[in-house]
Amino acid sequence: MDSLVTDILLNVLMISITFSVILMALIQKIKDLEIINKSYQVWIINLILSFLVGIPFAIVFYDLKLNLAVWVSIFGFIGAPTIYETLKKQNIINYKPKSTSDNKETITISKDNEIKRN
Repeated sequence: MDSLVTDILLNVLMISITFSVILMALIQKIKDLEIINKSYQVWIINLILSFLVGIPFAIVFYDLKLNLAVWVSIFGFIGAPTIYETLKKQNIINYKPKSTSDNKETITISKDNEIKRN
């Protein structure tokens, strides 16, 4: 089994997961810009940022060689959208508690639930 999944591959995958979370957050911030309105633009931005940010990220923070840093970028490019879609399906992103869904700025509490303080 060690010949199929080497320590180097595991390290690169773990670094890629960390980078994918950062890349996902960065892409979400960029998607809020008014000039980004088509899905292919997001795909291109994901591709460019994964290499422009991923390679320096892997080299600076993990002291990886250039060839391994490129793999971190490739896995990050694949992983960031996947993580986003998984979180979106789990309703973690766009979560809004039911108590705040009324858009009221005040909350009314029954007198029966009042906690008396001395």
